Amino acid sequence: MPPNIRRALKEITPPILLRLRSPRPLPEYATFDDALADSHSYQDPGLIEIVSKKTQLYIASLQNQGNAIVDRQTIQNLFVLGYVHPEKSLEVVELGGACGAMYALLNLYLPGRLVRWRIVETPAMAEIGRQLFQTAALTFHNDLNAAAQGTCRDLLMAQGVIQYTRDPIRAWNDLFQLDFDFVYVTRTLVGVDLAQPVITKQIVSLSEHGPGAMPVGLTDRITSQPLTIVPREALRVPANYRVAFAFVESPDTVMRIGGKRVVTRNLGWLIQKIHR
Repeated sequence: MPPNIRRALKEITPPILLRLRSPRPLPEYATFDDALADSHSYQDPGLIEIVSKKTQLYIASLQNQGNAIVDRQTIQNLFVLGYVHPEKSLEVVELGGACGAMYALLNLYLPGRLVRWRIVETPAMAEIGRQLFQTAALTFHNDLNAAAQGTCRDLLMAQGVIQYTRDPIRAWNDLFQLDFDFVYVTRTLVGVDLAQPVITKQIVSLSEHGPGAMPVGLTDRITSQPLTIVPREALRVPANYRVAFAFVESPDTVMRIGGKRVVTRNLGWLIQKIHR
């Protein structure tokens, strides 16, 4: 694989995907709290520092970005943003989103289209986002319901985040309680032919979080976060919404968790509210 494409994939691929090829079994836990007690969580100060510094470098590098798009996730995101209310500028709430690297890239390709973008993150990530990256258009929050207030509710996005919540099925269902016209869920790791959720943790290097290469002067180390894989069938679309598009975002991959062989797949959906 050419180096430039490999770098681009690292920029948009959640860390768990970069380690799925590892033969090392992952631990299994009875509860999310058990996994959290044995993990660093997304409040890890080292993770916050690396993601924020990487994002600063990444946004600066976009000044030299040409018009070539080399990764499928960006193409998919641009397709979605072009499909949703093409007649108007968009207001977006993004669950996850770290320090706004994806927003910066999409805003580069769609100047003037994204008039308001609100990122909902952990308290620590939201705080560093407010300090370093907040603008009139891009703001950071640590509560989804509060972030949704005062918007046109055009689009709610959740990229690579559902599987890291305490209860992914509840998190999925909660997305549809906010009455957005469109809900876009992507980079979601689900189980294939899985009877019930499996709770484990991702184990990755700090350098695998965030866009781009490891900044000079920072020390790499291992970090971990709870991860819950739910059956695909458990993520149900309510009756007042319909799936406009479904995206198969990765081939099936076998993960060894505890003594189990779990077949996983990354999926995405653009889901549209039905106006009767």
